[in-house]
Amino acid sequence: MDDSAIWIVCIIALIIGYIFWIHIPANMARNRGRSALGWVILTWILQPLWTIVLLAILGDSSEKIREDIRNEGR
Repeated sequence: MDDSAIWIVCIIALIIGYIFWIHIPANMARNRGRSALGWVILTWILQPLWTIVLLAILGDSSEKIREDIRNEGR
């Protein structure tokens, strides 16, 4: 395999890895009642690890908490 093929494989692997890292904050945001698209955009600006930490600190949105309380009473 020549050098250009190795570089192409490495770049593709990095892109797939980054898409995977973006998927984690998107799922976390969706599960916490927050905008997945907004957090994906923030992930592009910051690093995925920072957005994961921020989502963990912020927790559920107030709307999600109210919905969980309503569903718990049923």
